[in-house]
Amino acid sequence: MRVLHLASGTDYGGARTHIFTLLSELSKHIEVTLGCFSGGPFLEEARSLGLDVHSLGQVTRYDLGAIGRLVTLVRSRGIDLVHCHGPRPNVLAVLARRRLGRPLVTTVHSDYRRDFAGDFLKNIVFSRLNGWALRHFDRYLVGLGVEESVLQLGVPPAVIRPLKNGLDFTLPLVPPRDAVLAELGLREPDGAVIVGIVARLHPVKCHEIFLAGAAAVARRHPQARFLVVGDGRIRGTLENLAGRLGIADRVRFLGHVVDPDHVFSILDINTLTSFSETQPYALLEGARWGVATISSRVGGIPELIIDGQTGYLFEPGDLAGFTRRLDELVADPDLRRKLGDNLREHGRRNFTPAVMARTCLEVYSELLNGGKPGRDSSDAGD
Repeated sequence: MRVLHLASGTDYGGARTHIFTLLSELSKHIEVTLGCFSGGPFLEEARSLGLDVHSLGQVTRYDLGAIGRLVTLVRSRGIDLVHCHGPRPNVLAVLARRRLGRPLVTTVHSDYRRDFAGDFLKNIVFSRLNGWALRHFDRYLVGLGVEESVLQLGVPPAVIRPLKNGLDFTLPLVPPRDAVLAELGLREPDGAVIVGIVARLHPVKCHEIFLAGAAAVARRHPQARFLVVGDGRIRGTLENLAGRLGIADRVRFLGHVVDPDHVFSILDINTLTSFSETQPYALLEGARWGVATISSRVGGIPELIIDGQTGYLFEPGDLAGFTRRLDELVADPDLRRKLGDNLREHGRRNFTPAVMARTCLEVYSELLNGGKPGRDSSDAGD
């Protein structure tokens, strides 16, 4: 079985982690090629991981010549099936559908209606294009919590499969804590409790809740320090908000960090305040490090964060609920340790790359083998 995965090539954050983790696992069972429409760090990192990567040489997102290059790649490599990740691959693969003559699969990582929220022009153009494309796939692998957005497109439930994210829970090597702090330009006092949010700076992530909660907790806990990791066009707005809340000296905006494991290794508390998610890797990667976690109760997050057992949940937009839990964890190192240990064990047992890959392989076999398990997927164990 030969499968081509398509990515824009500008992927980062959770999408990047998902694609690399999935393809590394699938490569143990089938022949996998990764096609990237754009070059850059994503493509180079994929090559460094040993993945079979092909650049489709799209100069701009409006370069439709990439469609012909995609068709040529599929035919020359003897590809059996094409699997898309994200709006650009969705649209271009559907435009090429007849010429490709292969089954098309897409992974819906998020609610497509909110992917470009906060950007008027992109929201009008790209969200509509993606919504059109999403009506034309043979199978849909859908992140937990966004099934309804796909069903509203008129997609039959029979062709939708839920997909649980997975992660290798082996801890990567990182420098000692002091070295990581220095690398990030941080000088924190002994006994500092470092609270972080690792998420693109986008309205859907609702950083305003994080900053308002940080301001309330900072008044009661002088040892608390706050990190905002990620970048986006609302960064200036959020920095101004931190200033108005009086916590500019307690919050550091680190921008994009190349290796998020360095950040997770120094966090005492990991948070996520989004009002829409599936199963974000920012929480799985924190779980790998055993970081006590507070998150909004959205999407598939409650499968990982079991309230009171593997972390704390609050209702999206509930500032008082978020602040109460944050105050509790900043004050109690033993509770942080207990919840973090529980989270790591729960994640290690239930969110594995093998399970994620097996779901994909079953869908591929469905399409290529008349619904019967294929020999390529039979050895994809737990």
